Amino acid sequence: MIKIWGRNNSVNVQKVMWCIGELALRHQRYDAGLAHGQNREDWYLQLNPNGLIPLIDDAGFTLWESNAIVRYLAARYD
Repeated sequence: MIKIWGRNNSVNVQKVMWCIGELALRHQRYDAGLAHGQNREDWYLQLNPNGLIPLIDDAGFTLWESNAIVRYLAARYD
């Protein structure tokens, strides 16, 4: 199952969620960013040094930047 961190009102997170929906991938989204916090905590910065959203974890492989995530998901699962 793919884990996604980001808030649902972020356009970049929505782009990733749209891709995941199109590919019918199992996933879990966790609120992060702005009012939700988390993205400035040490554990998050270890996964994504930029501290931005979205961030995905696909079986231990982490990736950030929405365009990179969408390209990765399409290449791996389509």
